[in-house]
Amino acid sequence: AAMQPAPTARTAGWLHRPLPRERPHLTRCTKILCSAFLTLLLVAGVLLFVAYLAVRPHRPRFHVTAFSAASVQQAGAGAVLLSGQLSIRNPNRDVAFFYDRLYMSVLYRQYGAVVKDHDLAGGAPMYQPPKTTTPLAFEGVAVPAGPATADMARAAAEAGGGAVEFTVKVRSRIRAKVAVWGFHWHPLHVDCDVAVGPDGQLLPEARQKRCDIDFL
Repeated sequence: AAMQPAPTARTAGWLHRPLPRERPHLTRCTKILCSAFLTLLLVAGVLLFVAYLAVRPHRPRFHVTAFSAASVQQAGAGAVLLSGQLSIRNPNRDVAFFYDRLYMSVLYRQYGAVVKDHDLAGGAPMYQPPKTTTPLAFEGVAVPAGPATADMARAAAEAGGGAVEFTVKVRSRIRAKVAVWGFHWHPLHVDCDVAVGPDGQLLPEARQKRCDIDFL
């Protein structure tokens, strides 16, 4: 059998080189830092949870306080002019709301959006302090003469006092603020069902009806 070559002085020194010593003080420091960081995270989480329970934020509340459809009985021969007012209530004691631009659209039966993307706040963002109600009015928003307006006239002319039903939709983005803390923007979608009589005025049962609200 072939003989193995004898180790040289260089390889022999490498084979007998001692392993690096452990540094226990570095391990202790690492453990202390990790423990402190986790403790801070836990304390911060508890404080945020307690603050959330103390503030207990509520969603804004949308209502249709006024709505009319002028000339709805004669709609077959011309446009229908929609006017009205929405109210936005911030019920929170300590939470303020920021709204991006607010757009309104009006849907009518199977005809879809007869009014689309009407600007409610004049193209400007809106700030709403706690415990306040903000009105948003619109006036003379036209529904052009066509199949939808002709169908409105037929509905208004039904025996027994026909009702013409609409769905008012509002879309925007909303952000809550507590003291100096601001939160992320969230898409906001609001649906309000309204109905007018043959005279084009809002029916009593539809007045002050609370709208459905959804954050996506």
